Amino acid sequence: MEQNLKDNGLRKTIKASTSPRLSTNFTFRTMLKVQEAIRLKEQKQEKQMFWITVVVSVLLLIGGGVVITLFWGDLFSEMFSGFFTSFVRLDLFASPYWFLSLAIFLLLGLDCWMRHAYNKRHGKR
Repeated sequence: MEQNLKDNGLRKTIKASTSPRLSTNFTFRTMLKVQEAIRLKEQKQEKQMFWITVVVSVLLLIGGGVVITLFWGDLFSEMFSGFFTSFVRLDLFASPYWFLSLAIFLLLGLDCWMRHAYNKRHGKR
């Protein structure tokens, strides 16, 4: 009889100690983690690509400036030597250009005010 009780106890223990069950949304949570890892990897690659593009652009600009200075530096200095003096002699208030400048600034101000009023009315800010 005692042997039978031990066997029943062992059977109950074996039945109770089943393998741990996964939660019902295990696959969903795992896929969320995978998608998050992929998104972080893509963001890292985009950031690296941005900085590579910036560095290459700056190097190309510097290289272009050096080449232009070495090969055509004297020509450019001759071409633009009188540019500054002619610009200083230009009397903007005696010409119609200051009217045009004033009109542009007024129109830009009007545009800014109208955009602000539109966005305020439609709740976009």
